[in-house]
Amino acid sequence: MTQTMQSIQMLKCPSCSESTLHPKRKEMGYHVCVHCSTAKPVVGITTVEGTGDHTYNDIIIMDQDRARSIALKEAELTGKTVHIEMLDLDSDESAISQSVKESVTNVLNDEKEDVFISSVDDTPQGIQGIDY
Repeated sequence: MTQTMQSIQMLKCPSCSESTLHPKRKEMGYHVCVHCSTAKPVVGITTVEGTGDHTYNDIIIMDQDRARSIALKEAELTGKTVHIEMLDLDSDESAISQSVKESVTNVLNDEKEDVFISSVDDTPQGIQGIDY
């Protein structure tokens, strides 16, 4: 039978001495708690390998810095622009949401009253000379 959480002796983090460190984490080679870790999140890049009828999908796991440098080099070689979006799932969503609200409020308050931006596309559709 496996050990229950009550019977596992948690260790103190040697870096901060406040967080606990699971013994399995120590066995896997990690020396500090998750909060003190300097390891960056990883990203997964999907690829299609093979040719013709013999294709398959694969995934490559790498750190964010390497993925960013590969994407920038690819964009440089192909002459395209690169749009890299890295999601930080550990960030505080309420702080980000508040920041976005403040930015929108600032833009709306600074906007002049007489400026009108149409959201309707006024360009004629269809073939010219034919009434629909």
